[in-house]
Amino acid sequence: MGYRADIDGLRAIAVLSVLLFHLGVSRVPGGFVGVDIFFVISGYLITRILMRDLKAGQFSLVGFYRKRALRILPALCVVLAVTTLVGSRVMLPSEMREIGQSIIAALLFISNLHFWSQVDYFTPDAKENPLLHTWSLGIEEQFYIILPLMLWLMWRYARPWLLQLIGLSVAISLGLSFYASDQMPRASFYLLPTRYWELGAGALLALFAPRLPKGVAEISGLAGFALLAVAIFGLSEDTVFPGAAALLPVVGAVFVIAGHGGSVSRVLSWPVPVWLGRISYSLYLWHWPVIVLWKLRTDPVLDLSEMIALGAVSIALAVVSARYVERPFRSLPSSVTNGAVLWPAALAIIAGIGVGWGLSVSPTMLRGYVPQVAELDRYDSYFDAPSFKASWRYDTCHLDPHSGGFEAYDKAACLKKDDRPALLLFGDSHAAHLWQALAAARPDLNVMQASSTNCRPLPDPNATDFCTDLSRFIYHDWVPNHRPKIVALSGVWRPSELNSLVKGIHHLRASGVEQVVVLGDTVTYTATLPKILARAAMSGVPIQTQQAVHLQPDLWLRDRALHELVEQAGATYVSLLDVACPMGECLAEVDGVPFLFDTNHYTSEGAAYVAQRIAGQF
Repeated sequence: MGYRADIDGLRAIAVLSVLLFHLGVSRVPGGFVGVDIFFVISGYLITRILMRDLKAGQFSLVGFYRKRALRILPALCVVLAVTTLVGSRVMLPSEMREIGQSIIAALLFISNLHFWSQVDYFTPDAKENPLLHTWSLGIEEQFYIILPLMLWLMWRYARPWLLQLIGLSVAISLGLSFYASDQMPRASFYLLPTRYWELGAGALLALFAPRLPKGVAEISGLAGFALLAVAIFGLSEDTVFPGAAALLPVVGAVFVIAGHGGSVSRVLSWPVPVWLGRISYSLYLWHWPVIVLWKLRTDPVLDLSEMIALGAVSIALAVVSARYVERPFRSLPSSVTNGAVLWPAALAIIAGIGVGWGLSVSPTMLRGYVPQVAELDRYDSYFDAPSFKASWRYDTCHLDPHSGGFEAYDKAACLKKDDRPALLLFGDSHAAHLWQALAAARPDLNVMQASSTNCRPLPDPNATDFCTDLSRFIYHDWVPNHRPKIVALSGVWRPSELNSLVKGIHHLRASGVEQVVVLGDTVTYTATLPKILARAAMSGVPIQTQQAVHLQPDLWLRDRALHELVEQAGATYVSLLDVACPMGECLAEVDGVPFLFDTNHYTSEGAAYVAQRIAGQF
């Protein structure tokens, strides 16, 4: 199997797009698809290697895993160790506990499973974990466990149908990805069954092994490059992904690889992209910890000079890592026995897991923290407290993807009528966090609740089934039949959904609702407020300075635009920013308690403060 320089060039496109995306370069909103390009490349190359060995009668599962261990573990272990040591100087106890858990997951190659159970890839919390990017290694290693066994069994017992069987497995995974990306977006993003088809597409290309005529190869390469450009520059964090959108980078990568010998292939074979491709694994490992740890120390929004500096540092570390860590291990002679490779690898994994376990049990083992920092850091688990979830009426009046669908919504409890005028609080989690406080602030009103995670109160939401079902029920069934006096709509308002919001206001007024109230966005930070306060205590920087740095940009501009739109539609607008930030300075604490427990949700004290000040608007 001959070396193909153009594939290293394709690796360069993949890692550069990921690097620029993580640096926050706005012109590369879809740079995260670089991971999908890597998946295709991995599936293609590994399948070529395995099929070569099967055809030559040299297939060895132990030998295969020896090569994988030498390729992946040395650089990974160094990155985990350095990230842990540096992280202990800038990270909070809860974050060090998460680092410990992430180390264990990374070394067991189940990071994707770990993060699936923890975080959404694009949320602020996820962007504070310097080991988040190891999720893709979990996907690849799980694929490497399955594929050799599949190919060996098919080669031995179903050789004539090998291509068809692999194709069928890819088709099943693709269909599952299409379905799950809408219904179970986090699972679809992180889990192998919905990502398998991306690596499988590369495997199919290797099995098919087309020898394209020169003209066809030229068209294939150009078409593939165009698809990659559309994906990298056209997709964004708001795109439902992977699903159908992932076809762009996956098919694009397949076409580029198939177009060997064309002009795109020749450009990718130039020295600079080939050099960058050869350090792509180390660059992928190093760039994210470098970016995250720097952001934790300073400002989550990087300026141009910081982007350039962090990119340069990442590349420099990758060069050193590739030269002095990767290369010596990959160059070990075949005379070194498998045992001499695999036993030390196993011991390194066990030692790393021991460190990870120690941090997860005792996150202060590498440094101590002042009491104020430790106290603020406890808000990391604020949401998990049963008493707090009860205040949201979780899984009864507030639904999320784990609630079991719209059927879990308890209409009798959440929409219970009495002699008081009815106020229906309808929306996403921004409705849920106000329900209890608003009910207490207005005992003269029967405050009802219909809320669901990530579900704006729109008549036609583009969301999950349980969200759509809840919205249809409220707009087309309950409101027309019960005609509450007041409906308050609360949510994270997206510019693309404002026309639908106006439509909803008109629908509610036409259904007999006397007053429609739209609650504006809550004050929102790029990091959780308790962590902002804790870092201020660690660094000695004034709290107001830290808050200002972390405030989400354009909040007030969007608030004023939404205010005007809502008033024109005939509804009452309540600006929650004006409540949270009187005189332009945003509240940090209420009665000694953080105003928010994360980036944009009120603590019980914060909710009470807001409810008392907006209660007169209804």
